Parts: sequence; C-alpha cells; structure tokens
Amino acid sequence: MTTFPSDGSPSPVPNKRVMIYRESGSNGEEGREVQLADLTFEPLDYEVLANAKLDQPMVIPLAGRGTIIGGDVGPTEIGQIGSFRAQSRFASKSIGLVKGGWLPSAIALEDNSIVLPDRCVVAELDRRLRGGVAKNGTRGDFIDLFADSPICINPALFALEGDAKEHPTAESAQRSLDEATRKLRSALPKAILIAADANGLKGILGLIEDTRDGIGSKQDFLVRLNPALQAPVGKRRVQAVCDEIVATANSFGLPARSLVVLAALSAALVPNGKSPAKGVLKFKSGYGSREAYNALADLRSLELLMHIFAIWPDQPVMLCTADKDLALFWAGLRASKFVHRAGSMTFEMDPAPLVPGISREQWLAWLKG
Repeated sequence: MTTFPSDGSPSPVPNKRVMIYRESGSNGEEGREVQLADLTFEPLDYEVLANAKLDQPMVIPLAGRGTIIGGDVGPTEIGQIGSFRAQSRFASKSIGLVKGGWLPSAIALEDNSIVLPDRCVVAELDRRLRGGVAKNGTRGDFIDLFADSPICINPALFALEGDAKEHPTAESAQRSLDEATRKLRSALPKAILIAADANGLKGILGLIEDTRDGIGSKQDFLVRLNPALQAPVGKRRVQAVCDEIVATANSFGLPARSLVVLAALSAALVPNGKSPAKGVLKFKSGYGSREAYNALADLRSLELLMHIFAIWPDQPVMLCTADKDLALFWAGLRASKFVHRAGSMTFEMDPAPLVPGISREQWLAWLKG
C-alpha cells in the first residue's frame, strides 16, 4: 500500500493550529484568554453521537489539552500543558472517526493529521466551499474550518468506493481520483493532497484486487440474509435469526468477529430496527449484489482505517464521513489495540452498544464459531 510514507513518518504540515480559549469568569463575565497549540481532544462516545442532531447547531461537550503559547497568562505558564472543557454550537454533518471514537471533523485534526474523506464528504466540501470560502446560503459547520490550514488529504477512499456500486476498474478509479482531486482543490486550495498521483492510483488498484475475493463472499452473505433482516426482527425471532446469521457466516467461511457478521447480528439484536448497522447494510426490497457492495465499501473503509492504525500507530489519521450510521457503528464497535504482524491485522473490540442483551458467554461462543 502506497498511501503513506514507507517509513511511517508524518506528512509535513507547514504551520501549527492555534486555538484561542476564553475561560469562564465569575458573575457571568468573560475570563482570561489563553492561546494553545499542539491541540488534542478526547474522542467522544456512542451515546453522545446517538443523541446528536448533526445537521444543525448543537452543544457538543469537548475536553482537550494543549501547550500554552500566549494570551492573558504569566511568563511561567508559557510552555505548560493546559487542559480545558468547552462546548461548541457549530453543526457537524461531517464526522471524524479516530482511535477511541469520534469528533467533529475539524476538531479531530491534529497538526500532522491525514484526512481520509469519503465520497459524501468530498461532495459536501464541493457544495459548501469554493476557493476556501463558504458559499452563500450555507450555515456554519465544523468542516468549513478545513479551509483555514494546509491539511493533508488522501482521496483514496473516494476512488476505492467507486460510483457504480461495484468494484472499480482501472479506468473508473482514475476518473474518480481525478474528480476527487478537482473538487478538493477547488474547495480547499490550501490542502496538501497526497497519494493523488500515479503511485496513489497504483495503491488503490492494489487494494481493489486484494479485497475482490473476500467481498464476493460477503456480498453473497448479505443477499442471503436480506429476507430475514429487511424488516425489524421481533423479540420472539431474535435467537432464531441470530443462529441463522452465524450459520450463514460459517457456510461462507466468514468469522463471527468480521465486521459484516457483527453488523448483521446488530441489525437483529437492536430492538425496532434501530441499530446503525441496519443503515450501514442498507437492506431493502430488491436487495442484490450492487446494494451489498455499497454497504461493504463502507465497512471496508473502517477495516482500512484499522489497518492504518496498526501499521502506523504514531500517525494521526481521521476517516471523515457524513454517514451517521457508519460513524455510530464505528463508535459502538469500541475497537482498540490494533496490531500488525506477519502481514495481518488484529484488534480488540467491546461492541456492547451494537449487541445489547448478549452475555459475554454467548459473545465468546459466537466468536469461536
């Protein structure tokens, strides 16, 4: 894969982000102003995202830390680490998926972050911004802040997903990569596009070939299960449907801990069809291989993100998506401890929000197959 430097080193970013934070004073008055660099924020969890209305200004609880570089502070405070809690009222239709959870898109950035936008986010940037300036009629959103600094963007997901609900060809991948590059450069002229050249395309085509066979089995798995999972699963049918999911996964050689099997189990287990996995898998009448591919492209983006976490553990990376169901699935997965060894990736997960009511014993029995 050629999407990052071979030595795992961060891509250079010419300048640091600086945040001006104003403390709350007494009696409702404004407190002192503190300027911070080297910003990091604590990822938010499933519950916060489940209750958020992302398409309108909302209160988002944020906790972070940074190095104090100026403001209304004394000389001894310069260079010290300052922690803070804040609330924001921006909208955040685009969500940053990071280790440990999610953050609003621009908040998820670190100074040397690499951003992986999906097709929805590239379209949203193209709709909202031209030359780094918000177009008339758009309301303030965190994603607009991408225009303020030369962030590193890798458009591989846009090309990898394709636009025809099937594996891209070399020609269609090239068209997609060119489209993403054109739209991103128009919206964000300061952005640094990486892996957007011939070498980047070579890496994308390699990923397409590497995942072709595996996706075929997963497509068949989803098409087979569509009749059972298209409508909400009633309480009396949950056990029988879960048994059917596990048996079908075994027949296609899919481990129960794979994301597609977990998503299918979640679609059955969450009452009233309210699992975000249901939105990710996109079950409906007339469901076929094209609809299944579309769903699997989303899950593949999460698998790619976890591989990057394992291979380059010190490189800040954000997958940016406007798909709330996909973001909820990632947050509910609660994945951690990403390890790359001998060409394969392992991770741990604690997906309690996605599989409610399942005992540890039942979960372990499924994992063992």
